[in-house]
Amino acid sequence: MKWIGFVIVPLLIAAFGVAVYAYTRPIDRELDAEGRTWVAGYESWSGRSLRDVRAALVRMDFGREARNARLVEPLRRCSASLTRLGEPPELLASVQRLSLEGCGRAEHAVGLTDRFGTASLASIKLHLGEAEDRLAVARRTLRVTLAEDASAS
Repeated sequence: MKWIGFVIVPLLIAAFGVAVYAYTRPIDRELDAEGRTWVAGYESWSGRSLRDVRAALVRMDFGREARNARLVEPLRRCSASLTRLGEPPELLASVQRLSLEGCGRAEHAVGLTDRFGTASLASIKLHLGEAEDRLAVARRTLRVTLAEDASAS
C-alpha cells in the first residue's frame, strides 16, 4: 500500500509541472508558412476594408440614399470576409479580435443605413468612425507585433 504514495505523488508532481508549463509558456513567436499566408491575406483584407470604411465615412451625405447604400454595401460582409482568411497564428489573435470588433461596428452602420437611411446619418457615421478606429488599431497591432517578432529573432 505504501508503494501507491511512491507512484502517485511523483505522477501528480509531474502533471502539475506540465500543467504550469502549458499555461505559462511564452507564445510561439515564429510564423510558419501558414501564418505568413494569413498575414499576407490579412494585409490585403485590411487595406481594402479600411478603404471601404473611409470612403463611406467621408462620402455619405443627406439626401443621397442610393449613393449611401452603395457606399456601405461592401461592409455588409466584413466579418465573413475576415473569417474566410482562417484562424490567425496565436501570436496575432488580438489582431483578429480587433478587426472583428471593427467589422461589427461597420455592419451595424450598414443595418442602420438599411433601416433608417439618412435619418440616422450621424449614428451611421459614428459607427463607421468606431469601425475605422478599430481596424486601424488592428493594423498597427499587426505591424508592432511583427516588428517585435523580427527584433526578437
